[in-house]
This record gives sequence, C-alpha cells and structure tokens, in this order.
Amino acid sequence: MDDKKIEWFDGMSVADMLEDMEHTEFCAAVRLNSRIVSSPNFSATRIPDHSIIQTLPLIAGG
Repeated sequence: MDDKKIEWFDGMSVADMLEDMEHTEFCAAVRLNSRIVSSPNFSATRIPDHSIIQTLPLIAGG
C-alpha cells in the first residue's frame, strides 16, 4: 500500500482530493476510513482530517 500524505483543507471532498492526484481517471470508488464511497458521491462526501483513504480502480474482466 502506498502511504502518501496529501495536504488536507477544511471542507475537502473526495472529488477535490482526486483532482490533485495522478492516475485516478479510472477510480470507481474509494475506501474512506473503512467506508466505501462510490463515484456518484465523490463531490458530496467530505473528508475528515487525518482520514485513511484507499482508491479502488475500475476493473473489468472477461
């Protein structure tokens, strides 16, 4: 797991965080403090300070 620290600001949303990160165009969901947040909710979901976040990319199989 990549333990990158990002600069947090009051009111930061998941969408805000992903805009500042690289290679997140296929991020379908994130795990925010053990809670799954799907992409339709990225803008409305605020990130509390000192959160633990894991990006979950879209994966297709066949």
